[in-house]
Amino acid sequence: MSQQPVAAPKKPLSRGKKIAIGVGVLIAAPPFIAGMVSGVKDATTHHNTPAAAATPAASHSSPAAKPPAKTKGTPATHASRPAPAQQLADLDGNGRPAAEYQQVLDALAPRCTEDRPHLTAVVNATLKDLKNNGVDDEDEFSVLQHLEQSVPAGNPRVNCASVATAYATLREGN
Repeated sequence: MSQQPVAAPKKPLSRGKKIAIGVGVLIAAPPFIAGMVSGVKDATTHHNTPAAAATPAASHSSPAAKPPAKTKGTPATHASRPAPAQQLADLDGNGRPAAEYQQVLDALAPRCTEDRPHLTAVVNATLKDLKNNGVDDEDEFSVLQHLEQSVPAGNPRVNCASVATAYATLREGN
């Protein structure tokens, strides 16, 4: 007779832990998020180039579709990635100028341990979490503003992802 391990009963995670895990994952993966955003933008910008014409586009409807493999001779171009403020403006899509996002990011960034691309990921993850939990009166800009208002100036740098998690928890509780 062989013994097989028995799985322990799983306890559901609290909402705060789910938020912390979600924000933590997105903090660890901002290059992935930024790459996806810039990849989509690059695909729409460069659709008429010979390289794009020679490479079939991946279909979202086909589960077997895979992105084309990168060639060794083609270095990744990070210069084409939009600035964090522009990414937030693009995600909002409401016509607000990126300069307004930049102004708030410039005020917030010196107070946070995260850099601007990470802050962009934190803001986006927080907004997604809020919307998933029924908070529909926020956009990227309002989350960014609330985060900036929640982190006092003149103090040592703080982990702004934690502040964003606390903000989301408060908003979802109301």
